[in-house]
Amino acid sequence: MEAWRLIEDGPGIGSLNMATDRAILQACGEGKAPPTLRLYGWKEPTLTVGYSQDACRDVDLDRCRDFGIPVVQRPTGGKALLHDRELTYSLVAPIPHARFPASLRETFRVISEALLVSLRLLGVQEAGMAKTKGMPRQGRSPSCFSALNHCEITARDKKLIGSAQRRMSRSFLQHGSLWIDCDRSFMASLFKFDHPQAKDKNLEILERHTTTLNQVCGRNVEFAEAAQAFGRGFRQVFPDKWESGELSFYELELRDEILHRMP
Repeated sequence: MEAWRLIEDGPGIGSLNMATDRAILQACGEGKAPPTLRLYGWKEPTLTVGYSQDACRDVDLDRCRDFGIPVVQRPTGGKALLHDRELTYSLVAPIPHARFPASLRETFRVISEALLVSLRLLGVQEAGMAKTKGMPRQGRSPSCFSALNHCEITARDKKLIGSAQRRMSRSFLQHGSLWIDCDRSFMASLFKFDHPQAKDKNLEILERHTTTLNQVCGRNVEFAEAAQAFGRGFRQVFPDKWESGELSFYELELRDEILHRMP
């Protein structure tokens, strides 16, 4: 069986992070990259929007510019999210693959098992998978963390990790965000809502129904510690051969092409 690749990139700029995920997805689908787990962070606060999301409708672009916050499109679906003090994981694998079921939901569930093992290595014992969609009803919301989807990760009944998946004909990408810490009020201020009451409701949901790694652990967790735990956790759940690596020359070329096409 082909060895899995672990890439530990550390903090990067938003456009580079998203272009890298896309490049690995394309290369894997072409049979030119192995199954890859990539762990990374964000060099500066960056807001990403889902693949089909209308940023002009859902994001206060003027406020983002005022605060110097780049807005970047993700290769996956879902809603807007401010990335800052977090660990982001990205898993790419070919379709089909012996470790993953054929359906999106079941693949999501298998990856969530690895997320739970990783959290336990950080001392988070009370984490679990959401069995149904959750969060209070609030009408249309542009915010990713104001909704809870099947198999997403919660701790103490609050959303801790948000994830999204993109499936191509021969490969899939799932990436997600583990909040280490978060300024919910500032994040909510970057979104557009139909009326002020909806904005207030969104902030209430973020404050009451989401949590962070620091809150759950009761201490300040460093990025490097979280990344190390996730590397170990995924290797435990997928006990194949793993090798530390980096992007191939072909993937670097793809990444540069994708970056050049980005708005």
